[in-house]
Amino acid sequence: MRMMNRNKQNLYYALQDREVPIYETDEDGDIRYIEIDGQQIPVETGQTELGYSEPIKMLANIAFETNETTAQEFGVDVSDYDAIVVFGKNEYPLTETSRIWFESVPRYKDTSETIVDGDSADYQVVSVRSSLNEGKAILKHLTK
Repeated sequence: MRMMNRNKQNLYYALQDREVPIYETDEDGDIRYIEIDGQQIPVETGQTELGYSEPIKMLANIAFETNETTAQEFGVDVSDYDAIVVFGKNEYPLTETSRIWFESVPRYKDTSETIVDGDSADYQVVSVRSSLNEGKAILKHLTK
């Protein structure tokens, strides 16, 4: 079954692609720096968090209903999940760690816009399946 373009909506997706260091912050939430040989170096805590690729625009059909057929297809209890995205087969490289922005826009954790704030996404991809002509991703809403 093919989708009509008028049923597709603008979304953004980002793939988990690295671990980024967590930096120490002051009481205002600004990153702390130390000066080494005349250069300002951010102070790392020694911990890391998941990092995401630059968000990419996608056109897909998003549905907010789940049913028993979907539950059987994905092999999960879909009552715990919130939406399904349908797109052309192999059109987008979504994985179980991808993030989706639908009702909001992607934000960044830094002013240079190099570290994507994965927590600003609306949804986490939980499972991905494909059929003859389409791919489907089941989504869980992220609480903010």
